[in-house]
Amino acid sequence: MSADKPVIPFEPVQLRPRHDGWTAERQIRFIEALAASGCVAAACRHVGMSETSARALYNRHCGTAFRHAWDAAVDCAAMPRLEQAVLERSIKGVPRPVFYKGEQVGEWRHYDERLAMFLLRSRRPARYGKWMERVEEPTLEERDCAVALDGCLDAIELSAPIEHGNPLSDDESEADASGQ
Repeated sequence: MSADKPVIPFEPVQLRPRHDGWTAERQIRFIEALAASGCVAAACRHVGMSETSARALYNRHCGTAFRHAWDAAVDCAAMPRLEQAVLERSIKGVPRPVFYKGEQVGEWRHYDERLAMFLLRSRRPARYGKWMERVEEPTLEERDCAVALDGCLDAIELSAPIEHGNPLSDDESEADASGQ
């Protein structure tokens, strides 16, 4: 890529010119390497700079454009790979060793249910999201009405005459069984 058309467009930080410092070209090459690898250490090695100096430039007050380009490069490269790795761990599990008398004799697969639920909730919120938490709790008045209605239904049920093959109450079924 040329220095005037970076992968992630940004205005390099204008620093005091030094042959061994963060030149505009070096900043652009660093962001390109970071976007390609997703690894800060590898991008620093690619441009011949230290991670400490890269992080210092990232944290500089005048380094806002560099900071935004850095974040975009990480999002561009590392996040899709991280998502894929997390999905793979959720589906395939993680091997855990089994030891007997100090020696590994086997392994078992650990499937992290919290990880699976997190993925489902974030990728399919309409189906697996925390929609129940968004449903409002009934008010005290609504609860009292529901309890009162339930009590009325019980009273109606107990006082209603039995007709047309309705099941008998417990008392009536015992009386029929004894022949009374």
